[in-house]
Amino acid sequence: MARKPRLCVSDVIHYVTAEVIDSRVLFRDLTDKDKFIDLLNKYLADTGFDLLGIVFYPQHYEMALRLNDRPMKDLFQRFHSAYARYYNKKHSFEGYLFQGRPKSIPVEDGLYAQLLIAYLHTGPTRAGLCKTIEELDNYKDCTHSAVMGNSYFPNLKIDQILELYSGDGNVDPKIIYSNAIKQMMEKCDSFQDFIEMIKASKEDKQSMYKSGYWIIGSPKFIKNALKQDKDKRIRLANYVRTNWDHDKLAEFVFARMPVSLDNIKRRGRDNTLSSARKLYCYFAVTILEMTTRSTAERLNVTSTAVCRLAQQGESIAKSKGIELTIE
Repeated sequence: MARKPRLCVSDVIHYVTAEVIDSRVLFRDLTDKDKFIDLLNKYLADTGFDLLGIVFYPQHYEMALRLNDRPMKDLFQRFHSAYARYYNKKHSFEGYLFQGRPKSIPVEDGLYAQLLIAYLHTGPTRAGLCKTIEELDNYKDCTHSAVMGNSYFPNLKIDQILELYSGDGNVDPKIIYSNAIKQMMEKCDSFQDFIEMIKASKEDKQSMYKSGYWIIGSPKFIKNALKQDKDKRIRLANYVRTNWDHDKLAEFVFARMPVSLDNIKRRGRDNTLSSARKLYCYFAVTILEMTTRSTAERLNVTSTAVCRLAQQGESIAKSKGIELTIE
């Protein structure tokens, strides 16, 4: 049976969970945790996704992630593969480390996002890893401690987290956030409907026909998210139908920049050639969702370089008004 297509919505927070296989554990020692965080930090920087929270458990992790126009796989395929290679080599394992792709669910900003962050950051108390708010404030396997200023986590967007709790501006957002954490801990039953939605997504009970279990938000948000996803899939299908591959893309980009296609693999200080290569990466990876590996081979650069060039290429495409066409 084919798995459900992943729903990814641009500029929206997604609740993401990933589990390790069999009886393995996510970290066997502190060095593993440090390596995991280093790799996550690296690939977050490459993709430009914003981390709004993460919690580590013995056999899985949960996070809140705000996406951009890049597909989610650009982060997790490379990040999970890199960590699995490190883990297997160090601990003499073989094969996969994670159970397939991560599960994810889009969550609307506003009240729903506030509930998500509070739910995520109080997870250790529900799991019995912390008993009091004081313990949670200092629990290093949860980014709540970083929000409270008791630890540091690279690339965590604390300003974006607190902005969700900004209210009318008369009360410190950190106080509102802290109160939300306490309420989620002390009055968990009051948020049972929201928690059931989260549990359903984690247990893979998402349904196209019960949209509340597939997307968390208002009816308008759900409708717009599904439309954005549908439009994106139709656009990608049309690109495939009209044979947009690396060869066609190279001709398209270099025909619009006054440089020779023969120089596609050449690096240098030529600004026009550099802009053409950035445009190529942007259209290949972000718009056509080609793999970073195939794009890297095309340009004779690393996959990390492709991600960086793609980010820079987006502004060039917008400033020059260059868009891919469907013939």
